[in-house]
Amino acid sequence: MFKNIKSLKSKLVYGYVLIIVILFLITMWSIINFTGLSDSITNIMDENYNSIKACESLIESIERQDSAILMILNAQEEKGRNTFRKNEKDFYKWLSRVKDRSSIDGEKSTIKSIKDNYVKYLNYYDTFQGIKDNDKRRNYYNEELFPVFLQIKNKIRDLRGINQNQMLNAHKKANLRVDHAMISTIIISAIAIIIAIMFSFYLSKQILKPINKLKKAVNEISKRNFKYKLQMKSSNEIGDLIKQFNNMIDRLQDYEKLNVKKLLDEKNKFEAIINNINSPLMVLDNENKIIMINQKARKLFNIQHYDENKHFLEVINNDKLFDKIKESKENEDLEEKSIEVKIDEKEKHYKVNTNNIIDENKEIKYLVILLEDITELKQIDQMKSEFVSMVTHEFMTPLTSMNMGLEMIFNEEVGKINDEQKELLKAALEDTNRLNELVDNLLDLSKIESGKIQMSFDKVNVKKLINKNVKSFKKKAKEKGLEMKVDNISEDLYIYADPSKISWVVSNLLDNALRYTDKGLVEISAEKIGYRIYIYVKDNGIGIPEEYQDKIFDKFIRADNTGEVKGTGLGLTIVKEIVKAHEGSIWVESKEGEGSKFAFHVPMYKEKENKKGEILA
Repeated sequence: MFKNIKSLKSKLVYGYVLIIVILFLITMWSIINFTGLSDSITNIMDENYNSIKACESLIESIERQDSAILMILNAQEEKGRNTFRKNEKDFYKWLSRVKDRSSIDGEKSTIKSIKDNYVKYLNYYDTFQGIKDNDKRRNYYNEELFPVFLQIKNKIRDLRGINQNQMLNAHKKANLRVDHAMISTIIISAIAIIIAIMFSFYLSKQILKPINKLKKAVNEISKRNFKYKLQMKSSNEIGDLIKQFNNMIDRLQDYEKLNVKKLLDEKNKFEAIINNINSPLMVLDNENKIIMINQKARKLFNIQHYDENKHFLEVINNDKLFDKIKESKENEDLEEKSIEVKIDEKEKHYKVNTNNIIDENKEIKYLVILLEDITELKQIDQMKSEFVSMVTHEFMTPLTSMNMGLEMIFNEEVGKINDEQKELLKAALEDTNRLNELVDNLLDLSKIESGKIQMSFDKVNVKKLINKNVKSFKKKAKEKGLEMKVDNISEDLYIYADPSKISWVVSNLLDNALRYTDKGLVEISAEKIGYRIYIYVKDNGIGIPEEYQDKIFDKFIRADNTGEVKGTGLGLTIVKEIVKAHEGSIWVESKEGEGSKFAFHVPMYKEKENKKGEILA
């Protein structure tokens, strides 16, 4: 029949119809068997399970009545009576249900025996109630009531056993029916499978023969053999596909000749542009393998030759740069990424600019890294820091002398002064103290920037550090009517840091939060993410205007909404430098009028840290 059908579509339709008919027959036969089996199971449940459940309830009711009598014997008269009468009703209710469902031999006589004994039990109970002496009651219970109780309980168990045996018999019958259904279904299914397999082999042979030839042709094309053509006659859809395939090969031959030269020209042009960029440039894929690297980068890292698709560290042995690249993948908005490279015994500084190229699934496909030479800027910044340090040192001596002289005059150590003079001296002292604070901050900043500040790294417990700093600000917070809250920080969070310096950072952030918050809450928390510990200080104060958020850590920068709150504008700059000295980063999230959240991270403590404070892998 199928030989006369030329269309591939028609062959498939006839094949599917045959399989559907076979499946329909198997399904109908299965439905018939499962319906009969379901009826058998339903009968078991209806006839016996509910009776067994009622028997359990009868046992429970009679046991509770026995417990009620024991309550009466133990001087709980009223509670015992109430419990007995309540369970008496329950007993009759369940006995009635068992009686309604009795249909098994021996079941009715057992139910009658239970009922008769129960009536006897109730009569004995009434007699028991009439006895006033407790010892006589107890004897009556043991001699009369308790034996009847046991008889009733045993009869209920006999009734339950009758129903359980009936369920077992019904279960055996159901199993026999299942076995017969399985055997018949297996036979019918086996016949259907044999027919389907025979048909599938035939149909597969008719379809796969031309497809295998087409597959071979596609493999040849993938090897760029555009001269290969299919020589096969077929009047169905496969024949049309072969014609189109041969036409495609003709077009590919033309396209190959036309575009190969253009592609090579574009590739050469792109490589020329990359190589003429006056800064080192690299392109990595999402597995950190180098896809492209220009001449400047090769010269910078002394790369003579390299194989494409090798991992970054196999080509460039610079762990610091690779760490910056990994950080930029996780957070493209990191404030500053720079590295130092030695060239001819001279240190050069490069700013690491990265750009993540995202695919349609919003995943990083490529990463472009451009290194910008900022050596001169670093040198200028160093000269500026050295100048500030020198000027600050020069200020120290005269400022100290001025401060001491003003204090002596203010304290009237050199003679009496009037109130007006005292007010002027007080203002002068405040200004010199503020100037002294500015000089101290400048000296600290100068030491940090020059690397001369002493850092004593040690294992520091984060929770203890935070609690110690919060404690010192409790009084100030109370005076302003503010609440200070420490989140549930884990006991096992440790950082590798200089305790005094990192404590200064936390203290400064808390002081700022209290200073710029008039009412509400100051909250501090910490958590572990990866191999870093993140610490957050959050307030609901005046907030920082958006235009200042990128500059707030620069020297002498203060937002224009601080009002009469005074400061040197160097606190956050010193905080940033201390965090950087700990190989960390700091940033702020804020909305004017709604508060600010300062966050910084430093490396977590690891056992392999060395004495210099370097984190070893």
